[in-house]
Amino acid sequence: MSTHHGWSGRPALRVAVQLPAAARAGVVLCPPLGQEGVIAYRTLRLLADRLEARGVASVRYDPSGRGDSAPDDDPDAQVRSAQRAAALLRSTGVDHVAFVGLASAAPIAAAAAAATDGLVLWDPPASGRAWLRKQRALATITIGATRVVDGLESLVGIDVDPAEATALGALTFQPRTGPTVALVRPGSSAPRALGPVPTTEVTGSAELLDGTSMVARIPGSAVDTVVAWIDAWAPIVAVPTVPPTLDEVLDVDARTSERIVRIGPERLFAVETVASGQHEDAPVVVLHNGAAEHHVGATDYQVALARTLARDGARVVRVDRRGTGESSDVYEDERSPMFAQEWIDDQQAVVDALAVASERLVLVGMCAGAWLAGRSADTAPRMVVEISPNDYRRNTAAVGAYADALRAIDEPSRLRLVLRRWYNAAVPKWVRDRVARRDRVGGVVGHVRPLVEHGTDVVLIASPVDVEVFDRLGGQRALRRWSSRGRTGRVDLVRVPEGDHSLFSPLMRQAVLSEVRSRVASTFPVHA
Repeated sequence: MSTHHGWSGRPALRVAVQLPAAARAGVVLCPPLGQEGVIAYRTLRLLADRLEARGVASVRYDPSGRGDSAPDDDPDAQVRSAQRAAALLRSTGVDHVAFVGLASAAPIAAAAAAATDGLVLWDPPASGRAWLRKQRALATITIGATRVVDGLESLVGIDVDPAEATALGALTFQPRTGPTVALVRPGSSAPRALGPVPTTEVTGSAELLDGTSMVARIPGSAVDTVVAWIDAWAPIVAVPTVPPTLDEVLDVDARTSERIVRIGPERLFAVETVASGQHEDAPVVVLHNGAAEHHVGATDYQVALARTLARDGARVVRVDRRGTGESSDVYEDERSPMFAQEWIDDQQAVVDALAVASERLVLVGMCAGAWLAGRSADTAPRMVVEISPNDYRRNTAAVGAYADALRAIDEPSRLRLVLRRWYNAAVPKWVRDRVARRDRVGGVVGHVRPLVEHGTDVVLIASPVDVEVFDRLGGQRALRRWSSRGRTGRVDLVRVPEGDHSLFSPLMRQAVLSEVRSRVASTFPVHA
């Protein structure tokens, strides 16, 4: 596949343009908002791959002000970004353009598409207002009363100010006269405001969007339905294309810049953030995101953290491990390497490629990324920061095994339900708790011991739910043993009483940013 990565326009969009040598048409793949976009990232990559195989170009992008794109506070940035992505496609020689809007991106795609453009609305909400109302209810349950801070409203995976909330809520569908199709869940219907448009039921939307990234399944049949419609809509004759003109470097501000790098034998996709005038002894910070998610992090927290640390003088690299984001090929039946040896190998490849002295190395990870950062004792980094740690297993999992186990719990068979009821009634709770811990042998002490014995300081930043796991798995014993620095490293626990595990809470994200920043600054004073 021929994918061109870089930044385009002002304010800059981070784009991935897949461009056959000759293209029959081009498709703008509009990303869903917030956590939906994080979960659907690999699905849109697979869609782009299959479109290219049919001679159709595509562009995937981070909207201006979101993800890897340049800062932007324009409340209409979502629709404007989709229109600019279409203009970029046309600059490559593509004449016919269609928009695909998945879930919350459907009203954005509809607003950006001209009457003559093709339009695919996949699992669309009734309107922007309906989506916003649902997200506010979900955020109230997930985050609680602290989801609004200083007028900035946190939804699930996206922060919006009042002007942007108004703009998103005002998005509506209009009757379509141009080529349009709505792909809906079984038993559902297209938004009424579209008027009479062709509607097709597709399966897999719920399995993709309604859970977490850890158990999300790429709906191959739905992707094929989109490809088939585009294939029928696109002209038969292909026209030659020219590579897009993209910037290799994003100037975030007057001092800070970012570039895309490929790392190690697996060519892992990463974004490196640096500042001008960086000290030769500056620390190097590697950021690992949580679960099976890509390098921007929940509500773009990794982007904010990387750019803040770079302004302080650090060199920061945020990485897509295999099976996440832009790294490794995408398959509809792919199995996530969560907690697998492959991720440990990826981390080692990143550290080897950076070629930085261990005393200047910091590894920061969230959730599954926290576990991964903690598996770095042989590298002996100066500091490991574990955000929302909740798994301290010492044995790696087989590829796909962790997601399979979660699905077995969430989607039990009838036999499993019967056995579960018997097990819960017959087996004492203390025995069940011990069995539940069997894949976390050693607990916190066993997890941090190799690090501190190699001289690494370990900082754990935890919400109440993660503190409970920390205490239950021997965390207090680790603190008593290594809470002060001697000839080894030390262990610190930072509690965030109003925080949440997933970092959807603005208070949790602010605590993470402040804590990581202060720890790096105090450990490496020369870089500031």
